Amino acid sequence: MDNKTDYQTAFDFMLEGDHEVVVFGVLKRLNVRPWHEHYQDLVQEGRLEFVDAYQKYPDQRDDEKQMLSYIYQSVKWRLLDKLRRSTRVSTPILRGGVETLTNLFFDDEALADVETNLIFNNVLAVLNEKEQLLIRGLYLEGKTMSQLSEDLKVSRKTLYVWRNQIKTKIKPIWGNTLDG
Repeated sequence: MDNKTDYQTAFDFMLEGDHEVVVFGVLKRLNVRPWHEHYQDLVQEGRLEFVDAYQKYPDQRDDEKQMLSYIYQSVKWRLLDKLRRSTRVSTPILRGGVETLTNLFFDDEALADVETNLIFNNVLAVLNEKEQLLIRGLYLEGKTMSQLSEDLKVSRKTLYVWRNQIKTKIKPIWGNTLDG
């Protein structure tokens, strides 16, 4: 078989049944929603990786479930790499904020999971310095609102106002999961 036929076979397999759902499942798992600025580009990247992964292991095609599992992983890693690269480009905005903020992005103890790291970067990008301090104190240092109130020299009521502002700002990142 020639290369053009191989690509056509892989593309046909992706469109067969609901196999293309693999790409959208990966995007959902990576918390990339349709309103993300690069959503359509990532869908196309996912489709390309689906076709590439299908072609890499022709001997796996007998077991469709195993093949789709392999393709899912392959698409996930490719899209994760794309997201990581775009995150690296956008992080200089945050460098002037909290002095240890840049280190938090790569601190294995604070954020062991790469996906959590990406979400954390997206959240921090929309917060001001005070809100970043609140998030850092609550979720990375495990402090209570009372402790943070004392440390930051603001009232607890102010911290709750900041927390509500954070919820409003990150709702586009999390979607409707903050309701309730």
